Amino acid sequence: MPKLKSLEQLESLINELKEKENKNKIVLKVALGTCGISAGSDETYEELLKKIEEENLENIEVIKTGCLGYCYAEPTVEVNEPGKEPVLYGNVTKAKVKDLVKTHLVEGKIAEELIIEETHKKAI
Repeated sequence: MPKLKSLEQLESLINELKEKENKNKIVLKVALGTCGISAGSDETYEELLKKIEEENLENIEVIKTGCLGYCYAEPTVEVNEPGKEPVLYGNVTKAKVKDLVKTHLVEGKIAEELIIEETHKKAI
């Protein structure tokens, strides 16, 4: 990539990347702050990648983020689907990843038992 020499070049590159972005992609954010890592978020992240591949699910990206502010419920996973409000799941241990993937990503339902109550249950 050539070195950017002006603000206009940077803005042009940002616009180009936004146009290339797949607007139908589902993005899963796994919180990997210190609290998340100590609760096992690394294992959750790796298990999500594995299960998504096993299910041959396409158009899903799993990314690492910092703390989402729900340290008491780590590991946390936020599911962002185009056109929908984000859904935040808590206590998503490695053992619970299979249920989350099956329920939310395969069946298209909310995995109610994993929702962080204060953020989502009242909206269901």
